Amino acid sequence: MKAKQMMGLAFLLMLAGGHWACRGKPSGKERPAGQEKSLPDGWMEVKQPGFSIREEPGMESPAIRRLEPGGRALSLNEQSTLSSRLELEGKFFEEPWLLARLEDGTEGWIYALAFVDNLEDEKGLPMPVRLRSLFGAPLAERIELYEEAFEQAHTAGMVVQAMEMGAELRDSLVQALALRAFESERPEGLFWLKDAIPGFVPYLRDDGLGYYLFMDYRPYLARAKATQGIEDDALIELCLMAYPEDSIEYFYPAWKFQAGEKEVHSLLGRGLHFRFLKKLDQLQQYEDLLAGWIGRFRLLLLNDMLGANVTYWESREKATAELDEVLQGEFRVLGPEGQAALKARRLQFETPEKYAIRFNYRTGIYDH
Repeated sequence: MKAKQMMGLAFLLMLAGGHWACRGKPSGKERPAGQEKSLPDGWMEVKQPGFSIREEPGMESPAIRRLEPGGRALSLNEQSTLSSRLELEGKFFEEPWLLARLEDGTEGWIYALAFVDNLEDEKGLPMPVRLRSLFGAPLAERIELYEEAFEQAHTAGMVVQAMEMGAELRDSLVQALALRAFESERPEGLFWLKDAIPGFVPYLRDDGLGYYLFMDYRPYLARAKATQGIEDDALIELCLMAYPEDSIEYFYPAWKFQAGEKEVHSLLGRGLHFRFLKKLDQLQQYEDLLAGWIGRFRLLLLNDMLGANVTYWESREKATAELDEVLQGEFRVLGPEGQAALKARRLQFETPEKYAIRFNYRTGIYDH
């Protein structure tokens, strides 16, 4: 039997009394003394009729055998990249498939809804179980810690720390999602992540398979308004300057212009880079708390001015004028290396053809 190679997932669960539960947790249904029902670690009880264990994930995959309520299956700690949509008892569910082994040794894929007890009370897999199944135990634990930090962020410093934790977590989650997209042949239904992880919005990539997670600054803005400190307000103001359209992060900040699906240009020459560097210099007074964020935005700005493949939307005259303004500003956040790199770029602007630097894309002169 063929089995896809996927991310190792620590999906060690136990069903007791018709509900997902952890080891040692009492059942939701009372039983007579001496008749308590328990399952060894990793074993799951089939709750819903009409499901089968199949050779591959998906309802169209050949069924190996039909499952009966009360039967048991051992989780093999793998979840499919495929989620299937199913209508049952007038409700729509979209759940993944779990690789499992039956008591007789049969291995295959079982639709996760088969293990849900009450379809009226449950919306499918409980969120903690769903996250653990999707990302694995280590990342799921980091998500839990981040959620706790977010909920307890009642001071300016705690808001900033929660945002920092979220940014680092997002990078790890995006890597995991990219791996799943590489292994997937069909898109997953993962928009539920918006409700699962506070302060994030899932985005389905243009290829229709993989997802990216963008930070949603609005929940943090609400928390920052309730604190007495100003560090969190200053940080969120910077983030909203970078992504002003809907207060949600995107691939391209305000100093870039997306002219087409795969065509993006620097807006150097409109004063945006100067304004952001000035703001970063002002935030240096909070460097102990905001160093990570200052460094991120500094790198983004420098790459947009210095990158070898960067093209410029405005004319050479306008781009050069702002670059001169930046150099004259002597921003501390740039440091000696940043200043030296910008001076070298300024010299290249004098002979752009020599360095394959292109300006003035706004006029359409490079259209073919």
